[in-house]
This record gives sequence, C-alpha cells and structure tokens, in this order.
Amino acid sequence: MKELETLKITNSEGKETEIKVITILKKPDNAKSFLIYTFDDKAETVDIYASLIREENDVYILDSITEKEDWELVQKAIKELSEE
Repeated sequence: MKELETLKITNSEGKETEIKVITILKKPDNAKSFLIYTFDDKAETVDIYASLIREENDVYILDSITEKEDWELVQKAIKELSEE
C-alpha cells in the first residue's frame, strides 16, 4: 500500500486519534463528500472505514452514512480500491 496521508481527528469525548486517509470520495453532484480511511495501514489485513464529511462552523465533522444510495456509492469505491 502506498504511503497514506495522516490526519488527527477528535472524537465527541475530546480524545485525539490519528487516521490514515485512503481517499476522499465526492458524489457526482458534489452534494456530499465521504472520507475513506483506516487506523493502521501496516497490518496484514487493513480494516477500512467510511464517514460522511460535514462542515459545521468552519469545522469538518465525520458523521455516519445513513442513506442507502450513499452506502452503495462508498461500497463500490472500496471494492474498486481493494482490487488495485
């Protein structure tokens, strides 16, 4: 796996965690963006996570993906990434 960009995020309890960005995915209409990431890109098997990116008061927030159409888009992108 190529070297991934690292970001620090803060959870709702104020705890800071590092994540490794795999890619940012935008819907074709640019209405929503999704972050596809992992916590450990050096493991033999890598767990991949995805979150909706929302901007609120000039702060980016990672939120749950709740719409079926959005999940299908993200799952398709993850499948394509895993085939590379």
